[in-house]
Amino acid sequence: MVTTKQVKLVLFILVAVGMMGASLWYAFDTASRADLKDYVGDEVWYVPASRNMLHRLGLEAHYVHNGYEGVNVIFSNDEAKKKYVRVVTRAVAIYRGNTSATVRYQEFPGIYVEIPSERLGEFLDYLKGNIPEDAYYIVTGFRYPDKDNIQNYLNLEHPLLGKDFIMLSMLLLGDEPLYWRVPGLVLYGLLQILVLLTAYRITKSYLASLVALFFVAVDPTLQATAVTAMLDIYVGAFVALFTFLLVYGWRNWAGFGVGLASATKLSGAFGYPVLFLRLLADLKKKVEWKNIARMVVILVLLGLTIAAYAEYLADYWGAKYFQILSVLTVLAVAEFVYSSREQANALMTFLTAGLFLPLVGFLLPELPAIKVVGLSEWLRNFLGSFKWHLSYKGPNPWTSPFWEWFYNGNPFHFHFNPDIVADTNPTLLLFMVVAIFAIPYVWKKRKLAIVPFGIFWSTVGFFALQYALGGKTQFSFYATALVPEAAVAMGVVVYEIVKWEAFTDSLLDYLYWLGKVLRIRRFVEYVEEKRKREEPEPQPVGIPAIPLPPTVYVEQRGLPKKVSLSKGRRERRPRPGGLPKKRSPEEAEGEEEPQSRKESSVS
Repeated sequence: MVTTKQVKLVLFILVAVGMMGASLWYAFDTASRADLKDYVGDEVWYVPASRNMLHRLGLEAHYVHNGYEGVNVIFSNDEAKKKYVRVVTRAVAIYRGNTSATVRYQEFPGIYVEIPSERLGEFLDYLKGNIPEDAYYIVTGFRYPDKDNIQNYLNLEHPLLGKDFIMLSMLLLGDEPLYWRVPGLVLYGLLQILVLLTAYRITKSYLASLVALFFVAVDPTLQATAVTAMLDIYVGAFVALFTFLLVYGWRNWAGFGVGLASATKLSGAFGYPVLFLRLLADLKKKVEWKNIARMVVILVLLGLTIAAYAEYLADYWGAKYFQILSVLTVLAVAEFVYSSREQANALMTFLTAGLFLPLVGFLLPELPAIKVVGLSEWLRNFLGSFKWHLSYKGPNPWTSPFWEWFYNGNPFHFHFNPDIVADTNPTLLLFMVVAIFAIPYVWKKRKLAIVPFGIFWSTVGFFALQYALGGKTQFSFYATALVPEAAVAMGVVVYEIVKWEAFTDSLLDYLYWLGKVLRIRRFVEYVEEKRKREEPEPQPVGIPAIPLPPTVYVEQRGLPKKVSLSKGRRERRPRPGGLPKKRSPEEAEGEEEPQSRKESSVS
């Protein structure tokens, strides 16, 4: 027999799948539009960088359109282009290429042509036989945007993980606009699932989980970044993964997750302080506060040592900084192990989740870039990017400081007609401001609610710090990193502060009406039975109580018997001291008579 619990679960799954399906269908339909089969927004930087990275790794992506394959012929310089470009155009004519698709780049020495797929080998052999090897090279795939030096651009000022997904899609599916965007659409779906599960973990409520899911399914910032091959949708997805792992209590995996989030964009690491505080809370249960302070010192010293070594490899710092910090770190670890050997395992757990796994999560996706340019060059670009991120990039009509995100002050336009705009959701973001006044109440009931709330405000705090340190060129799509945790917090807080009986009772009404209209007896019986169970039982009407006189209880042996003084009952005599009692006239006369007798006997 089908139980009520099973019916609720099925309805929950159907509603969740419906919301996710609708949002993903809309995103896919937008991403695959015929009038968006070109570069959109910052795709002009990230996609060519991915294509160039593949080429330098010895891999080639392919773009085939109506039987023609796209080929970019890149010359070594402008002189080589002037000298040999006619060879390329002659080869296009010889091998019946699509001459209408030919593009002569103006900002860098190159030309784009389309050649029939079955004759591509012959075309390449012809170029090899007529152009010196050092005067050109071939990059197959979609045409480049006409930007200065774009053929060499690798986008090393941003980490590589988002571009890893774009490269993988280029290799597996092809180098064309829709396929650049497929990984972002997939991760958008994953983000929605993670938000749903995170909210359910905190509240154990289907309704609260669906509220959280709704806000990510309709969020305009996520929609805009999901339909373009931008890095920010990957940041949002991995921030959602980090929040999910931390809420479920998997500290090591959460450390790895925050490393992956930072490997997409450095803003993905802005929620790290929440992980750090959770690790300290775990230590507090079994380690004295003095040892906790020493563990923190060791972690800081070890982190600084790694940073100093990276600066040394990048030729920014001398070796002495790394050497000094290495000695201090070794001494701190040795002193801790010697004096608190029983806490060595706790120290290792703290360092693993708080430093080593985040570092591994960050470095693994960077391996292709390190292979292409070398470790020193990669470090030089990565460390130099901090200065770039904290600098003012010049005037831009779409600049939007972080506080404007809360009221959608100046949304970034990726494309016009059709309009793809990175609007923010003021309802969601301003609610997080209001939630400051309710979070203590919610935290008392739902301890894990502090995790998404803390990640949100930690991220906002670091964006504010970036702005204060000089990085004033901020845009509305940066708020993508705020949406997943804000949606989870919205579902949890609203669930706790709103009377859900109004919604559940209304849902029962709808179910009852649906059963009546469609003649589904099971629905009607379920609602009637549930409401019958919820009705309070009638109290029996009794006769009003009449007050009775007080009852006197007597011992079973009966009343105490009178006993004469002669039978042994002692006379109660006043104790000496205190004020004299007031005597009655009879007692005074009785005392005077014995006194007169005493005087006569003496005489």
